[in-house]
Amino acid sequence: MLMLLASLPPRAATAIRLLGLVLIALTVLNGSPHPGTSGRALVVSVLLAAAVVSWLIWMIRPLGDRVTIELYVMAAAGGLLVEASQHGTASAFVFVAVVAAGLRADLPQAAPVALVGTLAVAISDLLYNGSALGLLAYALGFAASLLAAANARGRTERTEQAELLLAQTQRSHEEQLRAARLEESTRIAREIHDVLAHTLAGLTIQLEATSALLEQGADRDTALARVRRAHELAREGLLETRRAVGALRGDSVSAPAGIEALVADYRATVEASAMLKVAGDPARLTGDTGQTVLRILQEALTNVRKHAPGAEVSVALDAGTGPDDEVVLIVEDLPTATPATEAPDGLAASGGGYGVRGMRERAQLLGGTLNAGPFGGGWRVELRLPAPSPSAGPEHVVVARAGVGREDVR
Repeated sequence: MLMLLASLPPRAATAIRLLGLVLIALTVLNGSPHPGTSGRALVVSVLLAAAVVSWLIWMIRPLGDRVTIELYVMAAAGGLLVEASQHGTASAFVFVAVVAAGLRADLPQAAPVALVGTLAVAISDLLYNGSALGLLAYALGFAASLLAAANARGRTERTEQAELLLAQTQRSHEEQLRAARLEESTRIAREIHDVLAHTLAGLTIQLEATSALLEQGADRDTALARVRRAHELAREGLLETRRAVGALRGDSVSAPAGIEALVADYRATVEASAMLKVAGDPARLTGDTGQTVLRILQEALTNVRKHAPGAEVSVALDAGTGPDDEVVLIVEDLPTATPATEAPDGLAASGGGYGVRGMRERAQLLGGTLNAGPFGGGWRVELRLPAPSPSAGPEHVVVARAGVGREDVR
């Protein structure tokens, strides 16, 4: 009964407990001997009063995780009242005290209440000639009630632990979702930066060159050629944007063809030498590895346009042949006999500050590293990626060396 009351609203449980106390007290009051002021009747009066007061204190005292004194008093008074009043209903005080103790505390802390109740019944039997069989029945009943209460408490604790674990799992899942969303947002931002930086850098060069030609009074055909080239770059930018969107959707990307196109575009846009050497098996440049190599080369060439305009570029790609071979991509700007011209107005300062950072992030996503710094009068960026497992497809270690006039920290 008490285990059922524990699941009820506080007011309802209090009302039922109070009703139970009234019924037990009325049964004892109507029993024989009646409570009185002398002899055995006085004993019944004192024991009933002690049991009722203990019951009331138990009702109003906040629930805790320890056995309190009123439970011992209720068990002792109820046990003594069993034979003193010659009414078995008084044993309800002991059962309530035992179950309440079992619901509050662990079995070793609650067991003494059942022992006190059993001893009280035994003393009552000795004083008022009770039966040994009755004592045994009460002792077994108290023990069974205590075990039932302890089991109920254990189930409640396990339920609470399961709910806590479920809440922690849900929070962990939410954190994983937030991390995944952040990672995806970073990936999209990186793709947008790479595509726009590359395209807009080329457009800026062409438009600045066209403006300079017009100011110098160049002929119409020369200026139109520059304008047409700017249009081509815009169309290529749109195409590259579509490719980036496709990559974000998981579409396959041809890295070897993209690398050749980037080098050819640099030659046409900057009108400077760009050498490309390819070794190994380009078919290994697929999936994330191919996309990483392609985007890092794109960003490297964009940085050359920004910070070393007109510089010659050397691109060497070794895709490797064996399953453990590294893939090495070297991109560096070469010192020229005459200093490079300044970048068109605003081009060197363009960007959002994520160039080299984005390349490093790409390397780290595949377990690699990226280093950037001066080299031989020019600039180099190194990207190193671990070789992939056979099940993941051909991935590799990539070393990308990108030429820039000074470190692009964007």
